[in-house]
Amino acid sequence: MAVSTAQTSIQLLRAELDPAAERLCRLVEELGVTVPEGVQEQDAPQIEADLNKLQVEAPAFRDGISRWFDESRFESGEKTDELFRKARHDARNQLNHLFGTIQLMQMFPCPPEFLDRTRELVGVLESCLALVSGTAALAEEKEIPPEPATIPCEPGESAGMILVADDDPENREILERLLAPCGFEIHFAVNGLEVIEKIEEGDFDAVLLDIEMPKMDGFEVLAKLRETGRLRQTPVIVVTGLQEEQDAVRCIQIGAEDFLSRPIRPALLMARLNASLEKKRLRERVFEQHFTPELARELARNPDPMKMQARQAEVSVLFCDIRGFSSISERLGPSQTIDWLGGVMGEFSSIVIELGGVLVDYTGDELMAMWGAPNEQPNHAELACRAAIEIRKSLSSLNEKWQEQIGAGTEVGIGVNTGEALVGNVGTHRKFKYGPLGTVVNLASRVQGATKFLKTPLLITGYTASQLPDSFARRRLCQVRVQNIQAPVQLFELEPPGARPDWKELAALYQVSLDEFEAGNFRKASSLLSDVLLESPNDGPSLQLMSRVVDAMLKEGDDFTPVWELSGK
Repeated sequence: MAVSTAQTSIQLLRAELDPAAERLCRLVEELGVTVPEGVQEQDAPQIEADLNKLQVEAPAFRDGISRWFDESRFESGEKTDELFRKARHDARNQLNHLFGTIQLMQMFPCPPEFLDRTRELVGVLESCLALVSGTAALAEEKEIPPEPATIPCEPGESAGMILVADDDPENREILERLLAPCGFEIHFAVNGLEVIEKIEEGDFDAVLLDIEMPKMDGFEVLAKLRETGRLRQTPVIVVTGLQEEQDAVRCIQIGAEDFLSRPIRPALLMARLNASLEKKRLRERVFEQHFTPELARELARNPDPMKMQARQAEVSVLFCDIRGFSSISERLGPSQTIDWLGGVMGEFSSIVIELGGVLVDYTGDELMAMWGAPNEQPNHAELACRAAIEIRKSLSSLNEKWQEQIGAGTEVGIGVNTGEALVGNVGTHRKFKYGPLGTVVNLASRVQGATKFLKTPLLITGYTASQLPDSFARRRLCQVRVQNIQAPVQLFELEPPGARPDWKELAALYQVSLDEFEAGNFRKASSLLSDVLLESPNDGPSLQLMSRVVDAMLKEGDDFTPVWELSGK
């Protein structure tokens, strides 16, 4: 921009802007500082404060014009464009104070005549804004629709934690008063360095960022956040007095989610903010399919590559299978089967998530879950076993709801195993799936299948049992070799929910019977088991062990091994 052209532009601008600013001050003076009759008592102090603020801000805008658009500042051709840009920014910033204050007053229930006077003020402000922005001709051609009296939000509807980064206290107050009623928790930063520090320390849902700030401007902040990867998780909306297209393009290119020029349009701000937050929530929902809400939130906001990439870790894996699914689904038909299966799996999934587990997969009527990764859980075996117990406890309420509809009780088989696995994203670039790979998984699945042979709904491996505190009552049932896994494994049963008072005594007697059987003392084992079955005739493991004892006695003299070779999965 040449010097003469710049000075001519300033003269033309001042010729129209000075009278508009005088009219603005006159209207503000006429509005006065007296709260109009009809305003609710609890709103009166804030409206009075806003009226007083207008008495200060309107003259500040009028007097600032001669400072911002002083022709003498543009005598040198050097940096003329930058000076003009800065002048417009400062003028728009001051207009934002006025717009914001009036818009906030209009959100209160006020008498119609008072609202009409504030709308007249807004009309003058729009004229001033069009002149400052160089869009006066466009404003004449197209009438600007009035701003809605309220912003589209209910308290708590879009709650989140927002960082407002602006060195202007008036701008910060306006944003806080706009957003706080919607349930947002507002934090502030007054310079660029503080923005970086707070984002590193906090867990913000979004950032409203000014460009003109001390120590580090908004462009530098965006560049730093992109460098650290924060922009991928925390949407940044630039809210600034700058309006040039190249500023918006630059911000978006660096990584800003959106760009808004002041004065703030509350409805537009809320729409843009909600759109940004919804994108963020969609990312979180991907993780919520597998992880606890807290972990899903953490991974969506700050995904740690070390947590997602494949690594070795000790984990506990749970498989839960719904028994009799095929016959029930055939009887119910597709629609009712989906309703029932969704209700049952939904309940089981909630238990897994509440106990800190990862929902790895659903395969038809089977659920797979894991503990011990991605976050370390020293008590992962205990958590997995608690989940197994809670799933079994939930069956009573599920049967109350579904038994009459499905014509049978809902029953499950659960297997839990603990060991080293390769954990990470075992899905593809199209489908995220976090889980374990390795023998520990295969064995957990086989243990779940072994529940059918032992006629008991819950089995855990010996290594899992060794990780549990003594508060978990359990009994060792047998040593088995499952399909496709050569090493024999010890299987244990946890005390079932609602077990009879003498369960521990019977479990101890079963253990002695098992020891005698494994030592080859079959008749002694048979005698002891008879006592167990006399007290608990329907105990599946005891019946199965008695069958093995009788079979061993019939084959006495043949090679004997206490390891039970399971014939199927």
